[in-house]
Amino acid sequence: MPEFATDILILRCTLRFARLWRFICVLAVLAVQGCSTASRETKHAADNPPGSQLVKCGVVLPVGLYGEWDSGMVESPVIWFDSSRTQYGMVYTGYGSTDSAKRGYKYVTSPQVGLAWSDDLIHWTKDRRNPIFRGSGIPGSMDAEGASGPFIWYENRTYYLFYFGVTVKGYEKGLKTMNLATSTDLHAWKRFEGNPIISPAGNGWRRDAIWHPNIVKENGTYYLFFNASGVVNGLVEEFIGYGTSRDLFRWTIDDTHSPLLTGSAKPGEWDASGRAGDPSVFKVGDMWYMAWYSWDRKNSADGLAWTSEQEFPLGWHVYENNPVLRIGEPGSYDALHAGKPFIMRTKTGHFHFYTAVALDETRQIAVARWPGPCTQ
Repeated sequence: MPEFATDILILRCTLRFARLWRFICVLAVLAVQGCSTASRETKHAADNPPGSQLVKCGVVLPVGLYGEWDSGMVESPVIWFDSSRTQYGMVYTGYGSTDSAKRGYKYVTSPQVGLAWSDDLIHWTKDRRNPIFRGSGIPGSMDAEGASGPFIWYENRTYYLFYFGVTVKGYEKGLKTMNLATSTDLHAWKRFEGNPIISPAGNGWRRDAIWHPNIVKENGTYYLFFNASGVVNGLVEEFIGYGTSRDLFRWTIDDTHSPLLTGSAKPGEWDASGRAGDPSVFKVGDMWYMAWYSWDRKNSADGLAWTSEQEFPLGWHVYENNPVLRIGEPGSYDALHAGKPFIMRTKTGHFHFYTAVALDETRQIAVARWPGPCTQ
């Protein structure tokens, strides 16, 4: 080979190597930047997750007057923005009262579902046609004696009402299963013929009962997070797991990776019972968060957990500074319990709805928010 040809070949190889090296360097820089961004987001989630600071705004949905359908207690709010009405809607559980002078679990009738509306998430008006949904009253059915823990999913002009049915009168008595009904107007409902959609199963985390649903949609898949009663490592309590669906009707429960979250079960801690209940899942940026409640066998409180977009729906980390919502001072509307969260985020703030229980066991719905003040 002539000498000049050899020189040209060497030059070409040198140029190609230089281009390849520059390409490798660019990839390395992008990878470092990506890792740095992910690291910053993870650190923020761990140190200062959204909703870790809250200002209590008070009761926003009071218990009804004696003789009204929800005079015994109201609890477990779920909120959505209703595009058909351009208002915020709330579904909640309400109980009638059997004693005008007493409050608490012993003095309530069967659970039913109520509806309220708001323009600002602070001031709410109960729907005049309440209750909008109740137990079937059919002996042997999964919701014969009531419907509780409602969750609304609105899509394609259809309301999907997820709830757990009860089979015995009173507060959350009898068999508990997850059920589904649909409506186009929030008043005329059709129960899914395949109910229940989730039942107790096995000898593990969902052995005994199915509780509160919470649904998010990601990349065409619906994820249903819920708490169930069962046993994990010898502890009998409530734990949070999940299932998936492509159509909202048929669900596959991931019993392999569930439960996703349990309480610490450590004496002296806010979650000493080991309970993890009533999940409320939301996304901020590339991070997923879950508000949830536990109790120390005396008082309830709400905490947070987080996971990355890459790990979702698995990989939940408990916020080390939990709880983010505690009970109030003696004599306040939430002096006994402050738990069972639902998170609603808007352009103006983070709203943390919860069930507030006073020392006399008056059970109502309250909200905390960030940033303050509470007025809109």
